[in-house]
Amino acid sequence: MSKNVLESDTTLNLSDYSKLKLAESYKKLYENSILENQRKEEDKEKERVYNLSFKDLSVNFFTIYTNILNELTNLTHDKSKNKDFQNYFEIFTKGNRLVYIGIGFILLSMIIFFIFSTR
Repeated sequence: MSKNVLESDTTLNLSDYSKLKLAESYKKLYENSILENQRKEEDKEKERVYNLSFKDLSVNFFTIYTNILNELTNLTHDKSKNKDFQNYFEIFTKGNRLVYIGIGFILLSMIIFFIFSTR
């Protein structure tokens, strides 16, 4: 009595095959997500302030200050918006704007120091 090849223990039926393909696709998706997360972390690390060149830092500085001024003028001229302290606070703390505001204060204090020290 020989066994039929299709009834062997090593053959897969349709549900086993679909489970195997699903597991393979999950594994591939997991590997791709890990690679994508690593790439995003590297990109985020490159965008940090201490990793930027002086040119990128100055371009970002002026871009962010321009955006802040635009949002402040939009807030002050818009009659429908509530002009409380919270809205102003949100404008200055979006994203990494606080870093550039700190750099602006440092530059302003250095300019004031040089003006008063030359008298």
